[in-house]
Amino acid sequence: MALINTDWTEELEQVNKVAKKIINDDISPLIDRKIDLINTCADELVSNSAYQVETLADKLLKEIDIQRQQLVTDLIKVGLIFLLAFTLSGASLMWLYFQLEHGFSS
Repeated sequence: MALINTDWTEELEQVNKVAKKIINDDISPLIDRKIDLINTCADELVSNSAYQVETLADKLLKEIDIQRQQLVTDLIKVGLIFLLAFTLSGASLMWLYFQLEHGFSS
């Protein structure tokens, strides 16, 4: 049994009003600013990442094109060497045939 009955309803209501005011006036704007800052940083990060990926892809495609052109050039060189070797071997065989057919005379 309490000797004095106290009603804290009004005081609790005041505390509740002050807490709501602090949350609405101080904490909510702070949180909103931080969320805006995070969004801005995230946008910049995504933008920079996209630019870096695009730049890397461009460099990769250019390097692939350079390597392809070098491969074509090398294949043409090898093909020409084989064609020259085939032509020389054919000419040598023809020369040898005519030498054997007509004798080795100088």
